[in-house]
Amino acid sequence: MILSIVLSLLAFLVTAVMHLTALKWCSGGMARVPMWPSMRVLAVLTLLFVVHMLQVGVFAIAFALAERGLNLGTFAGEPIKTMLDYYYFSAITYTSLGIGDIFPIGHLRFLTGVEALIGLLLIAWSASFLYAMMNRLWVWQPCMLPDGTSQDMSGQTSAPQRQEREAGKDSGNA
Repeated sequence: MILSIVLSLLAFLVTAVMHLTALKWCSGGMARVPMWPSMRVLAVLTLLFVVHMLQVGVFAIAFALAERGLNLGTFAGEPIKTMLDYYYFSAITYTSLGIGDIFPIGHLRFLTGVEALIGLLLIAWSASFLYAMMNRLWVWQPCMLPDGTSQDMSGQTSAPQRQEREAGKDSGNA
């Protein structure tokens, strides 16, 4: 059990550092690369996808090492024959999809649970980063209302329309 805990902790640290490094680059180093905002969003999304796929690979290697090298358990259900099978199991665990065609036995169950938790945290971290980035980079166009005026996402009418209405009220009061 101790080996499973240590392996889980190592996989967590590797994936967390990978994620932190990617997000720091997205918010710092990438800022020096000239891009349109929509292309920047797409570039960050692509980079995060690649990082998540690499993180799944870290756990796939950990599963192979745990099963074949450390004898921490085995897998039941569909047979695991190749590294791609470990990668598949890791991907469905990381995303918490959990199809169930392959399932761990023994102390591999602990590593599986840790990967699901880490996947949840890192996917949420990516989503919150993208949300914050979209709030900074995305320019929302004013929405048209049935009366012909427009308002921004906060519900405020646009500045030129406010000025027109206020000017109309002032001239109507005179």
